[in-house]
Amino acid sequence: MYRRLRPTLVLTAAAAALLPLSACSATPDGGDSASSGSGSSSDIVSLVQGDQKTDIESLTTSLGEPKAGSDTKLCYVTRTLANEFWGYERDGFEAEAKRLGVDYETYAVNDEASITEQLDKAQSALNQGCSALLASPISATALDSVFTSALSQGIPAIVLNDAKSTVPGVVYVGPDASTIGETAADYIAGKLPDGGKVAMIEGDPGSSNAQNRGTGFKAGLEKHPNLQLVASQSAKWDTNQAQTIATAMLTANPDLKAFYAQNDTMALGVQAAVDAKGLTGQVLIVGTDGIPQAKKQIDAGAVTATVSERPTTEGTAGVQTALWLLGGKQVPGWVDVPAFIVDKENVADYPTGMP
Repeated sequence: MYRRLRPTLVLTAAAAALLPLSACSATPDGGDSASSGSGSSSDIVSLVQGDQKTDIESLTTSLGEPKAGSDTKLCYVTRTLANEFWGYERDGFEAEAKRLGVDYETYAVNDEASITEQLDKAQSALNQGCSALLASPISATALDSVFTSALSQGIPAIVLNDAKSTVPGVVYVGPDASTIGETAADYIAGKLPDGGKVAMIEGDPGSSNAQNRGTGFKAGLEKHPNLQLVASQSAKWDTNQAQTIATAMLTANPDLKAFYAQNDTMALGVQAAVDAKGLTGQVLIVGTDGIPQAKKQIDAGAVTATVSERPTTEGTAGVQTALWLLGGKQVPGWVDVPAFIVDKENVADYPTGMP
């Protein structure tokens, strides 16, 4: 089911880093029940091994293909589908639900700032007979009240990418955002052995992904003292804002050597700024996510690389995790879906879509 990755750099550090939810990498075991119904709050919470982190491939090997009863319904509350990344997350969720014959429903919001709208949709989903609630929260705590309510009813709660919840019993499915930022720093360091000035274009300051990617990038730079972070500013995931900010950064620092953009949408804005300055190919641009448009620009030589995530796999893994829990099997608190570098060397391996 899962495509074997052939990245230039796989984020193996994600499995080894000391992280809040990761005390060790272990494969949980579980019962053989394939019940479609849910139990009590204590039943669901006790099945989630909050101190464990296991990669999805190992977990699938250990637990096998999940089964679902005829009355199972999975609900996914996503973010704006105007961002194609979340479209791929949805696609993975819906395709796996269909494959396994599970009823499902997806709820999307209008834009990346629609926190109240997302909360309303999550509450609505919970009131419509969902057997499990999956969500990609816009902010770290915005949906905690709904997760708590779901768990109190014996309904599994699963976060897909971003905003890992601190509510006991909520499972996180996705990569380590701090490791993503650190990997970007390491990659830039490898491309700039003589060092130089670098800049970072940040996402929305309220986003866990933005915060953690930024923390990871700065931590990575500390390992490479010949790289100097001279500018860092939020463009709130927006292409046009990123272009404007990058233009100003290049004007203030004409000797800038590299940009790290916390998502590919902003990396494309940085690319436009670099192109306009006549510096295409001279200034490194590293994004995050691995969206198709970014990979096209990598292939063309206009963007250097992206730390590619695997949203389709995350959506698939979310369905499987929900069904394992409903079947009474133990799962780790963190189902790891590691990201990896895509650059000129391996971009041809990913001509369409997202893994």
